[in-house]
Amino acid sequence: MYRMAYAISLALFFISLTVRLIAAYLTQFDGLYGQDAFAYYQYALALRQALLMGEPPPPFFWPIGFPLFMALIMGLAGTQPIAGQLVNLVAGAAIAPLVYWLVLAYRPGAWRGGLAAGLLVAVAAQLLLSSLLVMSDVVGLFWATLSALCLLLYCQRWQMRWLVVTAVTLALAVLTRWAYGLLLVPWGVSSLLACREQRIGWRQVMAAGSTAVLIGVIIVGAQFLGDAPGEPSHIIDLQVVRWQPLNALRQVTQNSDGVFYYEHPTGLYYLMPLAHPAYIFPLFAPFLLGGLWAIRRQPRAAVGLLLGWPLTVYLFLAGIAWQNWRFPLSFFPPLLVLVGLGFDWTWEQLSARWRSALVIYCLLALVGSTAWAVRDVGRFTAWANSHKQIVRAIADEMPADARLLAFGLTATARHYTDVDVQELFVLEEADLQILTGSDTAVYLLLDPEDMQSRRVERKGGQNFNWLQINTRLREVSRYGPFVLYQVLPVAEKNFSQTEPGSDR
Repeated sequence: MYRMAYAISLALFFISLTVRLIAAYLTQFDGLYGQDAFAYYQYALALRQALLMGEPPPPFFWPIGFPLFMALIMGLAGTQPIAGQLVNLVAGAAIAPLVYWLVLAYRPGAWRGGLAAGLLVAVAAQLLLSSLLVMSDVVGLFWATLSALCLLLYCQRWQMRWLVVTAVTLALAVLTRWAYGLLLVPWGVSSLLACREQRIGWRQVMAAGSTAVLIGVIIVGAQFLGDAPGEPSHIIDLQVVRWQPLNALRQVTQNSDGVFYYEHPTGLYYLMPLAHPAYIFPLFAPFLLGGLWAIRRQPRAAVGLLLGWPLTVYLFLAGIAWQNWRFPLSFFPPLLVLVGLGFDWTWEQLSARWRSALVIYCLLALVGSTAWAVRDVGRFTAWANSHKQIVRAIADEMPADARLLAFGLTATARHYTDVDVQELFVLEEADLQILTGSDTAVYLLLDPEDMQSRRVERKGGQNFNWLQINTRLREVSRYGPFVLYQVLPVAEKNFSQTEPGSDR
């Protein structure tokens, strides 16, 4: 039995890894886009240099878990972005066998359900796409999933080594993304329920809990060694989260990036992965109910872990002021386990004749999930790759000594061109006065409609308004939604010309 289980788990890993390698090859996408991915990559380079010099981690916006592993892989793969992509490709592929083993931990004979859940991991669109990005989501998810499996094994075997590994892996998840600190709640509740069921004394419980906390404090706290006293870094997410229960009902929210108008209330938005092709393909959704029914007689500790994980994370996400399609990944594995358990329960209820139909049904669902992944991954990578083409075209169009003010493609232009680029969002009015008053040619690159609509309340929008009022913005060229302007002195402004943002 165990030999077959190990064979299936290895097969799931290699299938999942192969799918990700094929996607990376076909899309020719290096994992860099937007602002955050470039920030992770640049910090990984700085962190690698600090490690080589024997210095503590330099300051950073976010926890250092992902760039730490990227910096370590750079020793083998070189200092290109592919180092970060390799970390996520392997971590994303490894989630498939972990989900398989979680299904078996709940129902030891449920290898069919574990196989179905593992195959869904391999082809689910959002997890596949995030495995291609130079971002922290997949690595954090890997550590959290491994920690859940180790916690189940600890509660079943009561061996200290499993507690230590549980604490280490959860700490590494938190070191990668602060959101995984929320898992302390379901992890702790499940542990206490298990201890109560086994009638373990409070002295032993306190000793085990203290050991786990100490391990977590050491691992997570190590990143602050290089910070100045009273000025901790790595906590920007905690400073801007602005959690409010009423955000779950809102479609208009304001955060540090501006005012956003969403199609769905935030609480509904983060429920969509329960039956969305990018996560749980709709044909698989009925198995979620079967999974809930299948665990009704499981020990309360095991049920608390499987249900407490998605519930805790969902309640947090429903109250934040952001809607980001990557964020539900943080509670995706327990949903996959429920799908696997539901498939296995359904299999047991059917006769041999209908089991064949169930297999066909599952294969159709996997084909549908794969087709959606091809759609999503293809669209996103084409969009990201187009940004590289835009900044390279702009670099060829601008004078060699010109300066570019940018919003949205700043990091892309810095990485792929030699243009002198400055981020519009961080500039002060005095900086704009100096830049526009110099003899150096100045250009502006942004999406004017996006700037006028949802970001006008923030500094980026305010700076754009200042440029519209105090300079002449001559449109040079358009690249999709992005417009390249030449910024001219106000003395040359011709008010008979149509300016950006005016009625046409």
